[in-house]
Amino acid sequence: MQNTSFRENLDFVSVIILGAFALAFWICWNLDNPQAIVRYDCSISEISPDYPIAVKEQCRKLRAENNLQKPK
Repeated sequence: MQNTSFRENLDFVSVIILGAFALAFWICWNLDNPQAIVRYDCSISEISPDYPIAVKEQCRKLRAENNLQKPK
């Protein structure tokens, strides 16, 4: 026989079940609300063939704005 009571086993099982529900909720939440952020380094955007054209154009716009805003 085991030296544990029914109450101790019930506490353990309830913690495991709540943990499983929390994990399932977290997985579903992340599938519904993806937080993937892609960041590009604009310093190499002109020479890299892996950058999409839209990213290259946005980098050119940002570079043009930054050049206009710098004090001379």
